[in-house]
Amino acid sequence: MGKWHKGRIRRFFREGKKKVDLQLKQLADSGRPLDISLTNDFAFKKTFRNKTALTGLLSSLLDIPAGEITSLEFPDTFLYGEYADDREGILDVKVRLNHCKKVNIEIQLLSHPFWEERSLFYISRMYTEDFLKGQNYDALEECIHISILGFPRKGTEHFYSVIRLMDDKTGCVYSGKISLRVLYLSQLVSCSEEEKQTEIYHWAKLISARDWEVLKDMAKRNRYMKEAVEELERLNADKELRYLYLERLKAASDEATMQSYYKRLAEDAQKNGLERGLSQGLSQGIKALIKDNLEEGKDKKVILAKLEKHFSLTEKEAEAYFDMYNNMS
Repeated sequence: MGKWHKGRIRRFFREGKKKVDLQLKQLADSGRPLDISLTNDFAFKKTFRNKTALTGLLSSLLDIPAGEITSLEFPDTFLYGEYADDREGILDVKVRLNHCKKVNIEIQLLSHPFWEERSLFYISRMYTEDFLKGQNYDALEECIHISILGFPRKGTEHFYSVIRLMDDKTGCVYSGKISLRVLYLSQLVSCSEEEKQTEIYHWAKLISARDWEVLKDMAKRNRYMKEAVEELERLNADKELRYLYLERLKAASDEATMQSYYKRLAEDAQKNGLERGLSQGLSQGIKALIKDNLEEGKDKKVILAKLEKHFSLTEKEAEAYFDMYNNMS
């Protein structure tokens, strides 16, 4: 493809993006109530910067009486415009609980092929990130990684799992300093009556809710949920926050569309039943991702990160594919 044609395509995408941005701003400025959901990363992170709302959520997920949560500190700073194009629906809320526990909360709605490995990587990094040379090992604080997932994991029947390091034979906990919690939003429909009586279930319903009547009804349960819903109402009343919410909603929708497209390419190749067909399908998917993102003006680093994530490539493999398809005329 010649430079002139590439230039026209890029202009086309830029103009299309400007048109969509204008539509988002018009909707944000309209004052019309948005169907705001906590599954949106921007809404979640803004809502749970509210310490009262976060106290209620952590109390249920960690099985700690709310009255025993005496201190919540946020080690990171949160700016409304901080989201990068490549976050793809993943959010990260970090908090230090009662001056002695580090908690990381993440949401992933779309299926992620290596979620287990990713969560282990982050909890391992969180466990050692503040440890200084010369310190005693007892200075290492308890770390808890919470995953809120929109997809099921193989072999999981419950809607909420607590995972610890344990002795295989005795069942004794090896160390209580590392644990993972996983909340499966996709499995709420199959919860038992007993599970439906838990606070975890009701928080999961609140996070999943997309209807204001449902949210307002749930706000009546306790002051923690009331505070969370009031944060959503404040978001819905602010034009700038409404725009940022819609912008993140669009990004998540774009990611879901692209993921479905790449999956279909791989499935088509697999139906051929030939190694060659599978290889060609993989190459087509990689090429399509690179071209689509280049035409949208995405940065090389963003594209390489997507290649590594979606196609399980190494950094060098992603770089080689990028160079090959970026230089094609």
